[in-house]
Parts: sequence; C-alpha cells; structure tokens
Amino acid sequence: MRLKLLAAVMVGVFLLLAGQRPDGLPYPGPAARYSDAVIAHWPNALYLHENGFATWRETMLAGQPFAANPLNKTAYPLQWAALLLPPSLHLNLMIVLHLLIAGAGMWRWARGVGLRAESAALSALAYALAPRLVAHLGAGHLDIVYALAWWPWLMAAARQVAVSGKTSSVPGLALAAALVLLADVRVSLYALLAVFFYLLFLIRGAGRLWLRPLGAAALALPLTASVILPLLAWSSYLSRASLSAGEAGTLAIQPGHFLGLAIFPPPPGVETLVYGGLPVLALALVGWWLMARRARVLTAAGLVVTALYAMGANGPLWPLAINLAPGLLWFRVPSRAWLIVALALPLLAGMGLERLLALAEGRQVTAAVRRWRLVAAGLTAVVSALGLFALAVLKLPEAGIGALVFGGAGGAALLLALNRRLSARRLPPVWLALVVFDLVWFGTHWVTWRGPDVWLEPHRPLAERLIALNADRVYSPTYSLEQQVAEVYRLRLFGGVDPFQLAGIVEAVGMGGGVPSAGYSVIQPPISGVQGDDLSQANRDATIETGVLAAWRVSHVVAAYPISHSRLEWVDTMNGVYIYTNRDYRPAPAERPVPDWPPGWPNLPDADTVNGLNRLTGIAALVSAAGLAICAGLWVFFRLRTGG
Repeated sequence: MRLKLLAAVMVGVFLLLAGQRPDGLPYPGPAARYSDAVIAHWPNALYLHENGFATWRETMLAGQPFAANPLNKTAYPLQWAALLLPPSLHLNLMIVLHLLIAGAGMWRWARGVGLRAESAALSALAYALAPRLVAHLGAGHLDIVYALAWWPWLMAAARQVAVSGKTSSVPGLALAAALVLLADVRVSLYALLAVFFYLLFLIRGAGRLWLRPLGAAALALPLTASVILPLLAWSSYLSRASLSAGEAGTLAIQPGHFLGLAIFPPPPGVETLVYGGLPVLALALVGWWLMARRARVLTAAGLVVTALYAMGANGPLWPLAINLAPGLLWFRVPSRAWLIVALALPLLAGMGLERLLALAEGRQVTAAVRRWRLVAAGLTAVVSALGLFALAVLKLPEAGIGALVFGGAGGAALLLALNRRLSARRLPPVWLALVVFDLVWFGTHWVTWRGPDVWLEPHRPLAERLIALNADRVYSPTYSLEQQVAEVYRLRLFGGVDPFQLAGIVEAVGMGGGVPSAGYSVIQPPISGVQGDDLSQANRDATIETGVLAAWRVSHVVAAYPISHSRLEWVDTMNGVYIYTNRDYRPAPAERPVPDWPPGWPNLPDADTVNGLNRLTGIAALVSAAGLAICAGLWVFFRLRTGG
C-alpha cells in the first residue's frame, strides 16, 4: 500500500510541476499555439454538459453527427461525468484519474507476471509518467491517454484468462477490451493486436483454451456497439473513407528519429517520439536480456516488427500491410504502433529491477551478467557522447542535460548493481528516484497548462460582435474563430478541426473558401501558405465564392487579414480580426432543420437518412450502456466471490 501511495503522490507532483490548474488545459510545451484539449475535448465536454446525450451538433463543420463521432466520447462511460461537471474541471479530473488508472493497471500486470512490489511500483511509475503518454497529454490527445490507461488492464486480464482458465475471468477481459476501444478506436487496433499475440504466447496449443478469450471477444462486441455501429453506418459518407497511402502514412517514424531513444526532441513532435526514459531503457534492456530464451526472442521479434511498422513508408512492413489489408489506411499515422513499445518498456524495466535484486541477493550470477558489465559501460559512454552532441551541435540543452545526467547516473547505478555494490535494500529507492526524476524532467518540458485567459477570453470581443451582427454561419480562412469560442457562444462554423468529416461538407468548404482539397486534412478549410502554428496568412491567395457560402447560410467571413472581394462588405475589426458580411446571404427561417444543408448536395445523406442514422446511434448507445453495466456487475461479483 505504501508503494502504491508513493506512485500516486509522484504522479501528483509531476502534474503540479507541469502547472496543472482546474480551469486550465494542457499544451505541448510553452511555445505551442494550439492544443487538441482546447480545440476538441473542451468544446465536446461543454456540449455534452449543456445538451446531454445529443446525436447532432450544429456549431462546427456545417453540422455533423455528435454521438456517432468517436472523438466526442459519448460512448465512453467516464466521459458521462461531464454531464455534472464544468468542462475544464471535468477534463482535469479525467487526466488525473487516467494517469492513476494507467499506473494501477501496470502494477496489476507486473504483479501478475510475478514481480515483487518494488519492481511493480517502478513499472507503474514508468508507465504512468511514460514520455509517449505524457507527450500525448501535452498535445491534448486525451482520448489516446484514456485508451493507454486501460491497455495494461487489458494485458493483465488476458494473462488472468490464459493462466487461470476460469470462466469468471472472462468479463474482466471483455470489459478492458471494450474500454480501450471506447476510449480511442485508433489505439485499440494496436492494443487488440498486442493482446492477441500475448495470448498466443501464453496459450501454447490446446485449442480449447481459446474458448474463454473468444467468449470475451464476443461479449465485448455489444459493449462497443455505440462506437462500431454508428461508425460503420456513417463510414461511406466520411472523407476518411478515401484515404490514400500518402495521406494515411503521415507522421511516420524516420531512421533519424531513433536517436530519440537517448536524446528526446523538443515538442510538439509527439507522433514520432520514441524516448522512453534512459533509466527505464537501461533496466528494460537488463530485463529483456535475462529473460528465458523463448520469451527473449519473441519479445525482440515483436518490438522489431512494431518499429518497422511504425516507420510507415520509410520501412518495408507498413506498405506490405496496407496492400494485404487496405482497411489499415483508415487508422492513419502508423507511428502510433510505437505505443506498443511504450507499453512494453515499463514492464521490462520492472523485470530488470527484479533481476538486479536477485543479483544483489546473491541468487543470480551468470556469464550473461558479467558480459553486461562491459555492455553497460559501453552504453553509458555512447549516451554521454550523444548528450554532448545534443548540447554542442543540436543545441538541445534540455535533451543534452537529460542524457548526461540521467544517462550517466543510470549507467553508474547499473554498473554498481551488476558489480553487487548496491544492496537489495538500496536498489529500489535508487532506481525509483532515477526513473521519476528523468520522466519528470522530460514531462515538464513537454507539458504545460494554460487557463481561459489564453484560449478563451481574448476571443470574447469577436464572438460578441458576431452575435450582435446576428451571424448565421461563419467562415474563416485563418481559423480566427476557434472552436472552443464558437461552442461557448453557440456560433455556427462553416469549417472546423475534426478527423470525423463528411466528404460532402469537405467539398463544400473547399468550394466556398476557394481552397481546393489537396488530400485529407483534419482542418477545414485546409491550411496553406503558412509555417508552424502562425495561421495569420493562411489561404491568403484563395478566391472566396460568396454564392456557395450563401447556399450554406454563411452570413459572415472573418480573417486575420483584409480581404478584397466585391461581395464581401467590411463591418468591423476586432483585435486584428477583420469581419465581413456576405452580400449574397439571405436570412434563413428561424427554425433550422436537421441537417441544415442545401438540398441534394453531393456526397451527403438526405434528411431522412440522417434521422435514421441518428436513431441507430441512440439504439446502439442503449445497447452498449446496458452491456457495460451488466459486464461491470459480473466483474465485480466474480472479484468479490474469488477475493481477487
């Protein structure tokens, strides 16, 4: 219990050092301009808080499904707390809760594989503060954080099913699998593949032993109906349905990124981040090398395959995989396969500490250990050289200092342990301290919190002016009216930022804004002519088609620069944002239909189809909610009954 409390306290210390505040939201470092937590998750939580379970939303992308969109998390049970809590407080509590869930899950898995409490505590801390998890937190990818939190629970449940062979363990596996998928569909691809191969490793032959995992898979299907059925029903209308290999393979890991195993890059390149922590990596290498031969070979093979897939088109595996299974294109960003490595390293690190403890207790002295003394010395020298390279050549002081301090300290601690100069009593606190300091050093450079004084209040004058002008829909080529602001003031955007996009609306935004689509983009209109996060000159050369905008009831255009257009009349300028009235716009009826689209627009469903899809979404949500309640009840019942 004391070690569990220590791990929870360390998570709290990290969040305090990162500047967490109940009214703020995370950003990927101090220089970042945008965060998905602000752009997407906060307005989603606000909409859920104000409207309850809604199937439709009008405030973004010219109207789109709400509950059917997996990003909105209406199917995820813990998201329902947004019904009661203000959005900022809700999201911050969700962050704290899921970091603790992540650590608790890794603790459970580590203990399940036989690690003692000290080693399990190290694994738990190394995962709860894992750089890849923390970096996704900073980028505002909260859904990915939620899914990562449940992933070790899934692995622990799979082990319990395979080892115990008891039917009572089936609901736990089904529930864990469902929670990962409900939290994030994209992460679930890698989580479910990982657990499948983990079960293959645990269950050797004896086909009947697969009956319980298959039963868990069947049980998980109705639990996830609230995501799977609406997504399948809407899939033919989504822009994501026609992804090319180039669009899907974006943000793949390149060979040079693997230097990041020793020297972490500056934010915000979260998708190509491979850093796992230097002390964690050192222990993981020890844990891996001292595994049984079969486990060592299979683990190495799995990690190599994962790395090759994460390289996307830069490696041989992903192109082959998408040719064999084109559906993989839908998941985009192959570098997210590295999340498997991010999950494995903390467990391997706990195993490494376990082996060092056995060595310190005099129970394990082998030729492999003696060889590792030379390996440890060599790796320490390499990491120190890379740290100097980061300082002198790359001009990355945070990464360089981290490599020199934590690489050097980790190498020294490893050499002392391998030479049996650290007692079994001193080993755990030394390594726990190294892991925590290294991961907190990384995390505080990749995550920072900002309050509404940064991401909401400065936009208030613009929103209030648009309300005074009786704006219907608003178009901005420069993203001058951000989504969180539009949600607060119930302003309707003709465009927005969301991976769940209807193809017909993408085409309409491109036509109306004069920004032809050059491929899939989560931002509509697509951003061109910019560098970095500064969008003030975006799409400046585009020719706006006011007639198309009028057909979509766009009454006003706002931009960070003046627009010369005969059918756009300047009205006002608020904080450097120019407001124009669309002269082609005609006032619409007070009562807006659902959907509020031009009749017969290509690649969009008609009103009857939309209403039918919305009804399907509601039914699927009821099925999932009932299934989750029943499955959770069974899990609790069996836990109480077995005392585990």
